[in-house]
Amino acid sequence: MDRVCRAIRPLEDRCYLEHRFDDQVRRLFGEAHLLGLPISRRYGDGQGVDMVTYALAIERIGREGTGVRTFFSGHTSLGMLTVQRWGDERQKERYLSPGTKGECILAFGLTEPAAGSDPGSLKTSFEERGGKFVLSGQKMWISNGSIADAVIVFANPKGKEEGMCAFVVEKGSPGFSAKPIQNKMGLYSSDTAAIFLDECEVPKENMLGPPGKGLSVAYSALMSGRLSVAAGCVGVIRDCLDEAVRYSGVRVQHGKLIGKHQLVQRHLGIMAVNLEAARLLTLNAAVLRQEHQDRPGDLAVRELADAAIAKAKYFAANASFDAANRAVQVFGANGYSLENRPGRHLVDTRVCKIYEGTDEILEQKIAVSVLGRDFEAYG
Repeated sequence: MDRVCRAIRPLEDRCYLEHRFDDQVRRLFGEAHLLGLPISRRYGDGQGVDMVTYALAIERIGREGTGVRTFFSGHTSLGMLTVQRWGDERQKERYLSPGTKGECILAFGLTEPAAGSDPGSLKTSFEERGGKFVLSGQKMWISNGSIADAVIVFANPKGKEEGMCAFVVEKGSPGFSAKPIQNKMGLYSSDTAAIFLDECEVPKENMLGPPGKGLSVAYSALMSGRLSVAAGCVGVIRDCLDEAVRYSGVRVQHGKLIGKHQLVQRHLGIMAVNLEAARLLTLNAAVLRQEHQDRPGDLAVRELADAAIAKAKYFAANASFDAANRAVQVFGANGYSLENRPGRHLVDTRVCKIYEGTDEILEQKIAVSVLGRDFEAYG
């Protein structure tokens, strides 16, 4: 893992400044047999590692940037893990075996222009026609959206607001198109796209999970996604601390290294504490996520894992943004440049407080885990 990440860094540096997706990521991770880390060995290059090992791997990837980690999360955490949990054997063979080798890249299509934190309000619909499902609607802010070979798409039955279902929609399906989103605040080396479904034809066998259980599929996927965001943010904190420590040891102001100035030391100390706290919260969440995967029918374990993942994602996302902000401050004017890593982390980690569950949604979820379900804001 470390060897591949070191090879990716100069490529990511160049692609970030050129504002383009790093098309070498899938090849490098695929050749190193890392894309299928948490996937069963029964499928392709699946490695079958536990969620703690996977979280530590995502942490290492996160040090290289939130863009490359977002690619990994969209493909493996939200994509392949969801197919592994909900797919039938044909779907697993079709998408996991090549997915672990980088031959089939996956994406997760839940968010819409008017449906973000409230997935129940999505407008994408489906109907049965001519022995197929026909989907109509639009998805927005989809990581890997324009480079994916297949997208997990969520839709309601036409004319209804309940009964959501999940489908695996392949690139090239009639009525499917994707357009990269430009002018983002950050994540310049990550592919983000809008997806258009214009009476898109999907084979009946591509429904993922039981009919009407789309919300269950989505929520379980978001648990995996949030855990990977948390782990990646731990890596960002580590990289920000490493960069700030390095710079503090070479930059001289007022006749001495800035690392000897107490207010600079305060930044480093806070970053070091938050690094350990974020890592421990994330590893605890990974342990509980593994327990939930081992005992999927145990509701109590699921609720514990869900709350722990929310806490880890909430804390790590905010701590990574704070660490990037502090690292920029340590760098001074030199930090205010995308040529230096702290500046990139600052603009990239802002989205970590939004996607896979906004801070506000996670704060409510964490509070309900303390107060009880009778206090849920949303049914």
